[in-house]
Amino acid sequence: MRTYILFFVLIPGLLLSFAPPVQAAKKVKASSKSSDYREIPAFNWNLVSSGFVEVFRNRNREIESAEPNRFFPGTVAFALGRIDNSGHYLMLNCGSSSNCGAQRDMLEERMVCVCLLDVVRTPRVSKAQLYNARTWELTSLGGEYIEKIRKRYPDLFTRLGRLTAAALSSR
Repeated sequence: MRTYILFFVLIPGLLLSFAPPVQAAKKVKASSKSSDYREIPAFNWNLVSSGFVEVFRNRNREIESAEPNRFFPGTVAFALGRIDNSGHYLMLNCGSSSNCGAQRDMLEERMVCVCLLDVVRTPRVSKAQLYNARTWELTSLGGEYIEKIRKRYPDLFTRLGRLTAAALSSR
């Protein structure tokens, strides 16, 4: 009985040892991707989502306590604390300005991008180089970083929309 077991164990092992070695796959480094990963290292999306929700809540409180004219001249920003029927979570009082809706959309986008950049690790640059801390306006480098993250996650803005809704619904 033991000879049969020995036969079934040794013969496949001997056959595998005579097989020619398989060549390893060639590793090709894309120069654009390798520079992207040096600037923005790989990250765990679950950690980024948890951090985003917390930072978003803090930024939402900051909107509520912001002085007039902070983000745009002649405007006062308010946080709604929820997403309204038109899909917005901020309100701007613009006075006589006619592009209030565009400014609100721009401020909402700035807020989301700044929250993401606050959470993602950027070892080569400081956060001050990515956006203006007072107005949350992205610098050109901050815009490039958002684009690099969007290349990794093509559905980035859909994911951020879900996280924004989660941050506002769990209040």
